[in-house]
Amino acid sequence: MRSYYAHLETTMSATQTAIVKRPILRASAIFPVFQAPGISSRILFMGYWMLKRNIQEIAAISTLRNLDGSVVSRQHWPITEAKTYRVELKDMLALADIPQDATFNGSLEIEFFSTHNFVFPYPATVINYYGPAFSTVVHTAQRVYNDYEDMRANSQTHVPESGFNIYADENREPFFGIINGPIAVPNAQIKMEFYNSNQEKLEHILDLGTFNPYETKLIFPAEHVDLLQFLNGKVGAAKIYFDVNWIFPRLLAGNRQRQPDALVVTHTYYDCTEATSDSDYWKPSSPDWHPEALMTPLLASSGHYTRLYFYPIYSPSSFFIEIEIYDQKGQCLGTVPHAVTVHSPFNQYVDICMNTLCQNLNISTEEPLGVRLIAHPMEGSRLPARIKIALDIGTKKNALPCNICTNLQPYYPPFETKPHSFKWCPLLADHPKSTLWIMNSSPKIHYTNHDEIELSFYREKDTTCLKRHLSIPPHGLTVIDPAEDLELAEFFEGQIGWVTAITTNPYTTLFYFSENASGVIGGDHGF
Repeated sequence: MRSYYAHLETTMSATQTAIVKRPILRASAIFPVFQAPGISSRILFMGYWMLKRNIQEIAAISTLRNLDGSVVSRQHWPITEAKTYRVELKDMLALADIPQDATFNGSLEIEFFSTHNFVFPYPATVINYYGPAFSTVVHTAQRVYNDYEDMRANSQTHVPESGFNIYADENREPFFGIINGPIAVPNAQIKMEFYNSNQEKLEHILDLGTFNPYETKLIFPAEHVDLLQFLNGKVGAAKIYFDVNWIFPRLLAGNRQRQPDALVVTHTYYDCTEATSDSDYWKPSSPDWHPEALMTPLLASSGHYTRLYFYPIYSPSSFFIEIEIYDQKGQCLGTVPHAVTVHSPFNQYVDICMNTLCQNLNISTEEPLGVRLIAHPMEGSRLPARIKIALDIGTKKNALPCNICTNLQPYYPPFETKPHSFKWCPLLADHPKSTLWIMNSSPKIHYTNHDEIELSFYREKDTTCLKRHLSIPPHGLTVIDPAEDLELAEFFEGQIGWVTAITTNPYTTLFYFSENASGVIGGDHGF
């Protein structure tokens, strides 16, 4: 784990930070993949480098491996267009003469190479698991390091991974996938800690033996410990201690549903409970700014619910969360000055049911709303630099919700020098209920700026681009549904697309969702 200050510095141009000592000529991602009745896998990306970096040609390589790390198939091709791309697991299996309906578990790695500096070694790629009853997504989690300098920069400290919900009942069970890098790990172990709603902790250690190069481990904890009794039908959380070599240690995690077959995934996040250096806390903000804030979607109509989760993963501190609720035009409908208080370390997740909060404030939830979260340190405490939360939007059909991992945005003065910001994300328009949320907010205490946004929509079949202009009021939001938008429906023709947003607000947030008739909701935040 590197400090959050170091992470933010990478978002600024080279003229505002130290000179880049070594150009990034390779970006990569590697994901667990599954194929079984009702479940398929694919990697999604777009040629955003042509737009963001003016890189005109990129070489791409995709490599499919078995669980043991052996190569099954490989392909390479040039990327020369700013459009939508996908790599289907079934097509990679076909290259190895494996039937496209065969059951398969393994990993799929995608690498991008250029003679120009990518700046970032992790690409904007998304894994999409999908089937008749669901479509779930999460962005790049693990990636194989480029070189020693890359590994050292991203391994300043070694901490467990956490920050996701788990379910254990007759129809649902949690899982996570760990992929090792190109160097074996002898005597490998996985230590798991589980937390329930009663502030109880359950521990278990798995001995793996030798963790081979590029080997994938798919762990279903309920096969090893009695999570059914421990969670007692309620949501739980977990921490995972493990060792891998030469690979970024972020994990893909989620839950599997048996009837109907479905997955919902997210990525894990650092456990910072032992991170106590000065760089693990955020500096005090100026009088005109909140130290950290974030606006997220709130959907509580037509049988939906929204919950926000705070996990036992923060640097030792005490802070509270203030909540403001806004309609699409940016009108504040209600506030809760102390919605939740966190004293870290602690052994229990803390959650906020937005349906109940809106009901208590007498706020109508017939339309999509925005939730502005504002973090304040308690007297005598510092505020953690990383306040990671999870956003759950689900349905009341007892189906899996989205569980999106995201961070509160700290006030960062260099952002104010940026006249424009480039955002982008996929649109899962191959499913009947796919939405894009664009939200204009900021950590500024009295934020009054309209966000002028240039939207560009891209598809897979050609380089045709559909453009629009949006103006979103301060703390307002816009929701786009490609199925109900006739122009977009005709443009995408029922296929996955991408959207880019050039915004005048560097704190603009994008979220996208896919809701199935089964009640399962997948989603993620934009890049």
